[in-house]
Amino acid sequence: MKKENRKTINNSLPELLDKFAQNDVIASLEKEYSSSPSKLIEVKQIDDNHFVKKVRLKPQVIASFADGIRQKGIYSPLVVRPIGNHYELVLGRKRFYSGKAAGLKEFPCVIVDVQDEECLLMLLADNRDQRDANVVEMALIYRSLVDRFNYNHETLAQLSHLSRSQVTNILRILKLSDKILDDLSIGKLSYGHAKAIACLSDEQIDSVLALIYQDKLSVRETERIVHLMNSKDEREADKERDLKDIIGSVRIRVKKKYVSFSFESEEEKEAFLTKLRDSLV
Repeated sequence: MKKENRKTINNSLPELLDKFAQNDVIASLEKEYSSSPSKLIEVKQIDDNHFVKKVRLKPQVIASFADGIRQKGIYSPLVVRPIGNHYELVLGRKRFYSGKAAGLKEFPCVIVDVQDEECLLMLLADNRDQRDANVVEMALIYRSLVDRFNYNHETLAQLSHLSRSQVTNILRILKLSDKILDDLSIGKLSYGHAKAIACLSDEQIDSVLALIYQDKLSVRETERIVHLMNSKDEREADKERDLKDIIGSVRIRVKKKYVSFSFESEEEKEAFLTKLRDSLV
């Protein structure tokens, strides 16, 4: 079997952090890869990157790229890594899907030997340096680096050229449903809107989201509504605490239209009702 041309990346963690925190590192890598030997690989042998494959790409972007590929062909090879009998995309996701839309059956590819950590850092730097970066993709990359490799928010901020709080806010959007993340990925919902509603409960998110779409709320209007909802929640929590001070260990839930009580035993319930009746006499 003929040995494939592969570029191997073997760096220590400090070297990786130093390398991938630099500006235009992906542009430099792709320039290097473009001059490296490439191999034509059939579409059916190339799998999307498993870290970000759930992220939808904007249909208009794919259509535009596909038109360019039909006219001029692929301008730069994909960067892939071997996984079993297939290859997984590392760089070139838009080119891959646009090429498929243009009807390509095979792609020129540079094959690299990179482990998951290096792959994630390449994805992060690529997303960071794009003018039209996908915040959902960035959030998924962050989460993988945190969960699998114990990266902290400070390190992610350094790699992303962002503040620590910005990294935290990006990660927070992952609590939103897949449908909302889809809308965010394709530009139907803005990151500002997503960031504003991410602190709400699922029920509250659904109601505010309906208003955003129906009334075309601005980000500032959305933030104002979220602030009002959170203020109401805080007042209701205060009411719960006040009631608890009065009637002890009974579990209390205060909602807009009702107050509910729960008990661990029938005796506890009867004691509470007796106390309540006595207070009304």
